[in-house]
Amino acid sequence: MTTAMRVMLIAGSVLTALYVLVRIRRNRMQTENSLFWIFFSLILVILGIFPQIAHWCARALGFISTVNLVYLVIIFLLVVKVFLQDQRLAKTEAQLTKMAQTYAIDHKDKSE
Repeated sequence: MTTAMRVMLIAGSVLTALYVLVRIRRNRMQTENSLFWIFFSLILVILGIFPQIAHWCARALGFISTVNLVYLVIIFLLVVKVFLQDQRLAKTEAQLTKMAQTYAIDHKDKSE
């Protein structure tokens, strides 16, 4: 991994972590989401500081370039995050529909 890539990785990770911490302090982010982003940033900082880990993993898995492994890991983690968010959204939508239906039934009964 080139020095420029390492610097960009560390800088981006630190900025992401700082942004998440500011959002937490202002109570604009749920703990579950913030933990994911803090953990994600920590992994990227570790990979930036100790690129030997990424080099070793890339060689062990047969990647030609370490950067390809880093990108693949980032994409994989983000896809997992989107999937989990989609599950939570579907559950919330189902709860909202059920609440709206219950409210409509109760309101209809009271108006009769």
